[in-house]
Amino acid sequence: MSKQYLVVDNGTFNVKAGFNSDNVSAPTKVLNAITRTRDGVIHIGNQYKTHSKDYSGIQIRRPFEQGNLTSWETEKPVWDYTLDQISKAEIDTSNTHLTLTETPFQLPQLSSNTDQIVFEEYEFGEYYRCIPASLVPFGVDESVINSDFSLVVDSGFNATWIVPVIYKKVHWEGVRKLPIGGNVLNGLLREVVSFRHYDMSDDPVLINTIKESTCFLAENFNDVLKNKQNYKCEFVLPDFKTTTTGFVKTKDTKVAPDTQLLALHDERFTVPESFYHPEIIFDLNGATASSSVLQGAPIKNLTDLVVSSIMSCPDITRPLLSANICLSGGTTNLPNFKTRLKTELTKELPHMWHVRVHDNYQAVPKDELAWHGGINLTNNDILEKISISKKEYFEHGSNWCQKQFGFKNV
Repeated sequence: MSKQYLVVDNGTFNVKAGFNSDNVSAPTKVLNAITRTRDGVIHIGNQYKTHSKDYSGIQIRRPFEQGNLTSWETEKPVWDYTLDQISKAEIDTSNTHLTLTETPFQLPQLSSNTDQIVFEEYEFGEYYRCIPASLVPFGVDESVINSDFSLVVDSGFNATWIVPVIYKKVHWEGVRKLPIGGNVLNGLLREVVSFRHYDMSDDPVLINTIKESTCFLAENFNDVLKNKQNYKCEFVLPDFKTTTTGFVKTKDTKVAPDTQLLALHDERFTVPESFYHPEIIFDLNGATASSSVLQGAPIKNLTDLVVSSIMSCPDITRPLLSANICLSGGTTNLPNFKTRLKTELTKELPHMWHVRVHDNYQAVPKDELAWHGGINLTNNDILEKISISKKEYFEHGSNWCQKQFGFKNV
C-alpha cells in the first residue's frame, strides 16, 4: 500500500484536515473545541451543530491559551473526531506522513508535547511541523504572486501574524505579532452589544455570527463615522422557530411582528477598526489603566508592524515583499480588509515601491490557504528532506524535532 499524506492545519478556531488524494478538493473543517450545551451535554468538534438547536448558553473550551496549544486533554478528542470524519476506514498511521501546523514561536516544551503525541500516541510514520504562513507560498498561483518573496499577513482567531517568507523559508527576524484576531473582535462586539442592547455574554456562537455577517473595515474611518446612519443594519435574532442562528434583515425580508431585531450602526466598523487603532481595546487612560507600564507602552497597529517586518528583512528583498503581500486566515474575510491595508501601507512605504495585496486565490478560501499549500508541498521532493521519521525520533530523542523544525535563525 502506498504512503498516505495527511495535512492538518491546526487552527485555534477550526482544524482543517484532509489527505492528499484526487477525490479530496477541500479540507474537512472541525471546530477546535469541546462544547457543553445548557442541558449539560458534552459535544466534540462539530457535534453541537447536529445535536443542539439552541446555541445560547453554550460553553466552549478550546485547547489553546493565548495561541499556545496547552491542553492535549481537549485537543486529542477533537483530533480523534476529525480523523473519523475524514476517513471512514481505519487510518494506517505507520504508513502516513503528517504535515502539521503550529503557532509561530510556540514554547519548545509545548512543541515537544505535540511531537510526543504524534509519534507515541498516534504512531505516525513520518512528520513535518511548521507554521501556517510558511505553507502559503506553496498554495498561491506563481504566475500572479512571486512565491520566493512573499509577506504573509495571517489573521486568524487568536492573533494576526506578519511573516516574511524568503525563498520559501521563514525569515524569523521579521516575524511580528498583533494580538488582535477574531476572538478579540468577538469580545469587543459582545461588550458593546451587551452594553447598548441585549446581554449576550452567554452567546459566543451568536456573537461570532453577527460579526461575520455585519462587520467590515472602513476604507476611510472618519468619513464613515460621520455618515454612520447610512450604515445601519438590522440583525434578526434567533427565535428557534424560524431561525436558530439569526440573519441580516434585507428589504425583502418578511418578519413577524414579535421578532427581536438588533439594530447596529457604528459597531459594525468601530470594532474591526481596532486593527489600526488598538487603543480602542487597551485601556491607556492615566486614571484607570492597570499599570504605568501599559500607559507608556507604544502599542503598534497593523500598518506599523507590517512596515517594521519589511524593514527588518535584507534591503534587496524589501520592495519585493511589499509587492507580494498575501492575506490568509479567517479574519481577513472582513470586507475591505485588503483595500484598507493597501491604503495605509501606501502612505507609509517609499513611494517608488509597489504595494500589492493579494486575497484572491482561485476559489481557495483564505482560511484554507495554508492547508492547500501543505497539500502542494506533499507533491514536492523537498518534503522528504525536511521530515522526521518515527525511527529517527526514537533514535535521537524528543529534542530532535525541535532542532529540525524550531525557529532556527533567531
